[in-house]
Amino acid sequence: MKVLFISQYFFPEQMSNNNLAKQLAAREHQVSVYTAVPNYPAGEFFEGYSNNARRSDTWEGVDIWRARTIPRGKSRLQLFLNYLVFPLTAGLKVLWGKGRPDVIFVSQLSPILMVIPGILQKWKTGTGLVYWVQDLWPESATYTLGVRSRLVVGMLENLCGYLYRQADIVLVQSAAFREKMVQFGVPDDRIRVLPNTAPQSYRPLTPKEAPDYCDRIPQNGFRLMFAGNIGESQDFDTIISAAGLLRDFENLHWVIVGSGRDEERVKRVLAERGLGDRFHFLGRFPEEEMPKLFAHADAMLVSLKDTSIFSLTVPYKVQCYLACGKPILASLNGEGARIISESGAGIAVDAERPELLAEAIRQMLSESPEQRYRFGEAARRYFDQNYAAEIVYKKLESALKDAAAVR
Repeated sequence: MKVLFISQYFFPEQMSNNNLAKQLAAREHQVSVYTAVPNYPAGEFFEGYSNNARRSDTWEGVDIWRARTIPRGKSRLQLFLNYLVFPLTAGLKVLWGKGRPDVIFVSQLSPILMVIPGILQKWKTGTGLVYWVQDLWPESATYTLGVRSRLVVGMLENLCGYLYRQADIVLVQSAAFREKMVQFGVPDDRIRVLPNTAPQSYRPLTPKEAPDYCDRIPQNGFRLMFAGNIGESQDFDTIISAAGLLRDFENLHWVIVGSGRDEERVKRVLAERGLGDRFHFLGRFPEEEMPKLFAHADAMLVSLKDTSIFSLTVPYKVQCYLACGKPILASLNGEGARIISESGAGIAVDAERPELLAEAIRQMLSESPEQRYRFGEAARRYFDQNYAAEIVYKKLESALKDAAAVR
């Protein structure tokens, strides 16, 4: 099939979109991606990219066209503008563009407005349209942008409902999203669950198999690693408070892989509380390097704020941690916590409860190496049974073929 893949976030940004498009191309589909100039999560254009440079590219058999955008920056105003510009510039590309895809696939994170170019393409060519809903709107917007007005929230509810109903098939990353889609008026028979998988290179590795990072990560004590975006949603305040409660555990190393809008504030708070020497900020790494970094961790950490929207969400890093066979410590609610508990891969506690997170870490520290190994085995087993690439891509191809038949 000729697949028009639309998402505001794509390579070189580290997103699940990358592997999904790569695998579709590997399965002999012709994939063209409309995306934005890369600037997530730091809020600045990546080196070598701008609104005038590298607007088109080819990567892993995927053709990429990048729409002009305003970087996310550090303020809510700039983030709001970032949300508005992509649907306009990508929408113009759709209206001016030639050719007719067999199916349109929109990987919808925040903002939901990124579905608009897909709707325009559907109107223009009559092509079937598939959404993959990974961030549920308007809840995500009201939290991220701090929207409190009932009038504005009501308008967003109506807009989001209209946009969701334009899809021929709505894929949701979590079964907990289904009820909300039905409330928006999407027929139940159009809704399917498509969870995240992990890149095929994500597998359990030993430290000996990843010697490149021995000098970057402590090789003694207990290494608790967080990998991903450092933002408000990831609730580093709870992590910092838990670290304060565990101040006496001198052999506990907090290893942070990634970057984000909240990074400088987090470092400042750690310094103020005298915890800076306990945390090791390694920065961003290419996605393919992540399993090698994970190899040097004794356990992985995932955290989210205590909000209704996040309780419905399964963070992409959870599948990545499971795929690499790592014990998981989690400070989050809802679906993500349920999966970690159900899999037997680790310990999940309520979000925004630093005392509970600290106690869970103490428990993991007290476990024998054999028990931590069993956590890791359970993690990989659960991944193979529920999130393996063949399972996920079979569901995706089925949805794309069904939507293509709509035309």
